[in-house]
Amino acid sequence: MRDYPYMTARVSAKKKKLLDQGDYENLLKMQPNEIARRLGEGAYQDDIDELGSKYEGARLVELALTRNLSRTLSDLVDMSPETLQRIITVYLRRYDILSLKRLLRWKKSGEKGDIHDLLTPVGSYTYGDLKELSEKTTEEIINDIEFTDSEIDYSEYLEGKKEISGLETALDQAYFDELGLLADSTRNSDLKEFIQTEMEHQNIKIALRLKKYGISSEEVSKRMLKIDNGKVVEKIVEARDFEEGIERVKDSGLLPERASDDLEDIEHEMQVKRLSEALSTFHREPLGITPIIGYVIAKITEVRNLRMLIRAKETGIQNNDTIRRNLVMEHR
Repeated sequence: MRDYPYMTARVSAKKKKLLDQGDYENLLKMQPNEIARRLGEGAYQDDIDELGSKYEGARLVELALTRNLSRTLSDLVDMSPETLQRIITVYLRRYDILSLKRLLRWKKSGEKGDIHDLLTPVGSYTYGDLKELSEKTTEEIINDIEFTDSEIDYSEYLEGKKEISGLETALDQAYFDELGLLADSTRNSDLKEFIQTEMEHQNIKIALRLKKYGISSEEVSKRMLKIDNGKVVEKIVEARDFEEGIERVKDSGLLPERASDDLEDIEHEMQVKRLSEALSTFHREPLGITPIIGYVIAKITEVRNLRMLIRAKETGIQNNDTIRRNLVMEHR
């Protein structure tokens, strides 16, 4: 019988296979092909081996990471009790939304570039599903977007939307509404706080991006996701300009000391801080939902770390100190 003690034991074994600080330090000394070889000796072996005859270096690692994440989390869903299956499935819906938004943008661009590079088949949509959608018109794609296991009717949010920005906002709104229902249903304070913080950070990013382009406070309010925002979001919206918005984020404690003024850096720093705090929080309860969700977040974070590291190594733009600052790790 699948229950939480069984799941916790399985997840504990999986968690021990995650990379630690020493592993990352070793990878920092390597070049892309060496990183691929090292990952192929551990938990990513099957994925590296399957793809190694066609790809190499950074491309091989990125494809193997996506495949491994999809397979690992799919297995986790399959072995979970029914209540936990729903939680993980809804949380992973973000990858479906990400792929759908990229697919719609790809259509708008005149189908420039390889669609394979844009898709992240980790949620409900398989690569085959997404490839099939890519062969349809934009209108057909919109009409086909459906999640039968969701309490949210995504088609209602998309109805009447024609512009890509409006479609993207509608998909995000539907997803975060679904995430909000999930948070309320679990009655788990740690998970609820994590989801609420994630939703608030999404609006902080939206507000700062719009402020950067000189959009008025009134227009910024209209374009943000309709969620329960904290005071930080309100202060950014009310800021006179982008620079004042940045200062209000810094004053909020959401960023580390000496944070950059660059928007992309700020978004990274906020994510690093939020995920680091979440990884420290989700191991406090020995049984139940939180250690299992903690593993899901830790696995997603590891893939994020490795993707960021391999891209930095391939481009050579970031030095090792910069890469270290962008790594998210749980201190064990």
